[in-house]
Amino acid sequence: MATIGKITQATSGTAAVRYAEGKEKLKASTKQFLLKSGVDSHVVDQLHDRAVVKSGMNVEPEFASTQMKATRSAFGTTGKETVRVIQSFSTSDLNPANPKDWQKANEIGYQLARKAFSGHQVAIYTQLDGTGHKLHNHIVVNMPNLKNGKKYHQHHDWQRLSAISDDICREHGLSVIERSKSPHERRTMAERQLKAKNEYVWKDDLRAHIDSVMKNTSVSSYKALSERLAESGIITHERGKSLSFEFLDAENKHRRVRGKTLGADYEEEQIFNELERRDKQPSQSASNSRTSTLSRAFEQRKQQAEQRERNVKSREPATSQSAKGNERLTVATGQTEQATRNLGTDYNRQYNRTRRFRDRVTRFANYVRGFTDGLHRFAEQAKQLIADKHLYQDVAIRFKADQARKEQNRHAVLKQDLAKRTAPKPQKQQPSQTYHHNRGGLKR
Repeated sequence: MATIGKITQATSGTAAVRYAEGKEKLKASTKQFLLKSGVDSHVVDQLHDRAVVKSGMNVEPEFASTQMKATRSAFGTTGKETVRVIQSFSTSDLNPANPKDWQKANEIGYQLARKAFSGHQVAIYTQLDGTGHKLHNHIVVNMPNLKNGKKYHQHHDWQRLSAISDDICREHGLSVIERSKSPHERRTMAERQLKAKNEYVWKDDLRAHIDSVMKNTSVSSYKALSERLAESGIITHERGKSLSFEFLDAENKHRRVRGKTLGADYEEEQIFNELERRDKQPSQSASNSRTSTLSRAFEQRKQQAEQRERNVKSREPATSQSAKGNERLTVATGQTEQATRNLGTDYNRQYNRTRRFRDRVTRFANYVRGFTDGLHRFAEQAKQLIADKHLYQDVAIRFKADQARKEQNRHAVLKQDLAKRTAPKPQKQQPSQTYHHNRGGLKR
């Protein structure tokens, strides 16, 4: 089945394209997998990049980085530069050892880009490396719209892209996830890998504590729920239409997570509906309360919760070797009410100090990032100047020649003027006089 696994925004569009393309970075282990799976050796020998198939919409995939950068520069785009979408396919639908399926995966990614990102530059890179060698697309979307320069912005983008992707996959005969049958618990790949190795998963630990409190039918209000969770060292926050939980896990690390990240049964709406039902029907027995949809969901996961509790208890001896871990277990197993309040007060005080320090670090990091961006821009300008040095040298030579020519002309004019000034003036020719001897004297 096909899924939209991740949607992120990248500060550096060049880095996003470079990672998705993976120029000359195809691992030898991936080539060995393809050869063992029966892919023709001539085909494998031609593979060098992580992206085995590339395509683009309004952009050439080989030059996507340069073309997208030019578009952002033309529109003056600042801030986030690209959107990255990961679209993956199960091996039951598309075979990573079949080059035809490589093309099919890329074509599905292209159709998704055409329907979801019309008017933008989009590069689609199909990869098959990674865990399980599943085919997946890295779809890189340039932020500015080619028509008006406005940045891409969509609310609830995961739901929208998932719906478009599902429709396209159905057209190609691929299976999709039925959203109504999706699991009540949401797990990342890292969580699944840790659970497969039977290692500690802090979200499972948190789910176990919440399930333990919710199984108590006497808890029928948010106040009672938060107080019971506080006894286990878990602080509950209600903000807007979401719940979040924070606590110190068995490894003494501070954790905070939203309910919707844990799963559908941990979202505010589900929990509050169940608490409201209990408040309206306090006299009903536990067996009658299980007739509701939410109660049945909790009962269906009862065995899973008990198993998680057993796993946590099995790790308690190892955790108790640490003094801090010992304090964590003391809180989890119960103290006096006053000691619990004191712990909560100390924890809130420490958390506020940590948050203020984190804010200062964030502001400093933003300052450093801005300074670094300035250095990068200066470096790019310097590179451009170096690249155009021949042009500037030619201009300089022509300028010097022109100046020399003007100087020569000026000297020639001055010389001519000086020659005119110093030349002797020609004397006027006197008229010739003729004297005749007359008797009376000389006569002219």
